[in-house]
Amino acid sequence: MKFQYDLVVIGSGLAGFTSTVFANGLGKKVAMVEKGKLGGACTWNACVPSKTLLQIGRRVGQIKKYNQNGLKLVSVNLQTENIMPYLHSVLEDISGVDDFDNLEKTGINILKGEAVFTDRHHISLNGQVVSAKHFIIATGSSPAIPPVEGLADIPYYTNETVFDIKSIPSSMIVLGGGPAGIELGLAFAWLGCKVDIIEMAERILPKDDTELSGLLLDYLNAEENLQIHVSTKAIRFQKQDNGQLKLEMQTREGKISEITAETVLVAVGRRANVAGLALEKAGVKYTARGISVNSKLQTSSLNIFAAGDVAGPIQLGMMAEKQAILAASNACLPFKQSIRYDDVAWVTYSEPQMAHIGLTEDEARRKYGNNIRIIRYPLTKVRRAVMDHDIRGMCKFVLDKHDRLIGAHLLCSQAENLIHELQIVKCLHKPLSRLHTIPHIYPTYEEGIIKRAADISYTMKMRRNPFVRLVLRYWHGYKDKLDTVINRL
Repeated sequence: MKFQYDLVVIGSGLAGFTSTVFANGLGKKVAMVEKGKLGGACTWNACVPSKTLLQIGRRVGQIKKYNQNGLKLVSVNLQTENIMPYLHSVLEDISGVDDFDNLEKTGINILKGEAVFTDRHHISLNGQVVSAKHFIIATGSSPAIPPVEGLADIPYYTNETVFDIKSIPSSMIVLGGGPAGIELGLAFAWLGCKVDIIEMAERILPKDDTELSGLLLDYLNAEENLQIHVSTKAIRFQKQDNGQLKLEMQTREGKISEITAETVLVAVGRRANVAGLALEKAGVKYTARGISVNSKLQTSSLNIFAAGDVAGPIQLGMMAEKQAILAASNACLPFKQSIRYDDVAWVTYSEPQMAHIGLTEDEARRKYGNNIRIIRYPLTKVRRAVMDHDIRGMCKFVLDKHDRLIGAHLLCSQAENLIHELQIVKCLHKPLSRLHTIPHIYPTYEEGIIKRAADISYTMKMRRNPFVRLVLRYWHGYKDKLDTVINRL
């Protein structure tokens, strides 16, 4: 059977864009279908705009911090009405980097419209039938809306609409203490908005290390304009006569209280975009969590693949890109590869930042019992952090009995950069102590945190060496004072 295309990719977000370009690079005839704006959520209403807002707020905060530490800098008169126009100019710049306008010059066809499957090899698009040997579904995800009484009767924002506001509101209620709620709540608080974050769970960032998320909660609650309510359930919203939005909320102990704000932001999670695709006609199975795929990212119809948020299980931009390359490779090449999720890292752009890879301490103890070692390293010992007047935080390194890195959790400035060196060590299944021999530039956070942790790991490993223990215990002129070395590092 002849098809119009070797591959049709549905969606133009990070997963769709990457898989399209990769397949085209293999010489395949490829089309990309998009019903909305080219670029997807990451470009227009997730990663890029949230990090841009945070960067604006962080720079304003840095000037305040210098003033608090003795320097007398000129105070910033932040014109909040200029923030959103600036943000949108950044988004346009980013979309230019992706260079969608020139995709068709490389041989890729961009088809505008809503794709509806008619069978496993055909979709209906704007009344026309498009056929392909293979498909990749990369339709992403949308904000999940919780069933809170009165929420549907008030105006509220999600990440898809909040970046369209004209100016920074005076106050905001944020539902959700996950990464999106923390990042957006902090960004708006830094920009002068009074923010209350409501989280039903006992702690924020429930997928991160328990100890560090508790520390971060304390730091965030000390921020100006920001208050986080954990173990608290949103009960009822109501619009007041003066236009304010009132929330009735209840703690786990049953205490009921009320807060009001100018705006409400919903950031409780994501749901896969599967509606309207008529996946049943293509024989593609899916659940409430998204499209079901095997390790090769094939759906129940083996010529149809899925990648990115719509496939899960980890809804992150870099995972969408990793899945996209694998899906395109498996769709276009005769040999099939399987995906692994063991070495996924992520960062929450809080203050300080929270970076995560591998097992948390709790997860490691459940899996390995007491056959693990934990290295904790406070920022108070990091010379660069002291220089920067930024000593909040803690770094944790989880090692197995062979000193291999099985988890790392960084609550510190520059965590977004630091985590990558640790990711390489973990991916290669190497002991953390191997970094002991590699000189790190001084004074940097890399030297002050990762190199020092590797030095500690090496010293601990040396102490466990039977020959070294024998020498330190019985040979004249030697004595075990390695604790002083560890404490000084």
